[in-house]
Amino acid sequence: MRDRLLEFELKLDVATSEKVVDHDWGQAFLSPGLPLVWDANWILIERSGMTAEEVIAAADESLAAYGHRAIAIRDEAEGARLAEEIGAAPGWEVETNLYMAWQRESGRNPGPPVRETPLADREDLRRELIRSEFPPGTADVAETTEQLLEMDRRYGEAAGDRWFSTPPEQPASICCLLSRGEIGQIENVGTLAAARGRGYAQAVVLGALAASQAAGHQLTFIVAEAEDWPRLMYEKLGFRTCGLMHVLRMAPTAGITP
Repeated sequence: MRDRLLEFELKLDVATSEKVVDHDWGQAFLSPGLPLVWDANWILIERSGMTAEEVIAAADESLAAYGHRAIAIRDEAEGARLAEEIGAAPGWEVETNLYMAWQRESGRNPGPPVRETPLADREDLRRELIRSEFPPGTADVAETTEQLLEMDRRYGEAAGDRWFSTPPEQPASICCLLSRGEIGQIENVGTLAAARGRGYAQAVVLGALAASQAAGHQLTFIVAEAEDWPRLMYEKLGFRTCGLMHVLRMAPTAGITP
């Protein structure tokens, strides 16, 4: 199942990237118009048996114009090996993303009413949520935020501009539903810090899930970081882990300059 969900994501990446470059080791997904967005400029390693040095060299060559490095490893076992090797190198961080597919009714109260709107009606909230994710002192926050919003728009054009927010009178929590064919993906779940603990995130996720079911999707999934608390909420709502992917990142502050 995990491979099916990954293929869904990759098709969206192809549709939203400005350029996709094939290599003997995999693919590079590039969007020079969004240079500050890591998830718009990254490489996918598909060849088995590469050394850590070879993988880093592939990233250095493909992402030479950018200040960051972002590497995803397609095979889970290869990802675990390379995450251990590259993650031990100075400046590199390992992110383990869980693919969680909805499998059963949770029996939980859906919470406050949820309203569906296009992103254009919720850009101010989305902008505020993006900015809140940056640590104090981060450079280029305003420009990075606008580039991330542009990435949201591109995904909306490729896979449906469906956003769900609550409470209706003064939205403080939001998420989106991307879909193609028989699969729906819930993404960009966020709640303003002052409004947390009221069940808003659960409500918007359940709203997006209901919309996915109403659309006839055979699979609805969400991707969560293994070390972050939202995965526990998703488990309570009926999502179950069906696979993972290792992502290796190096920030510009670690010494890379374009």
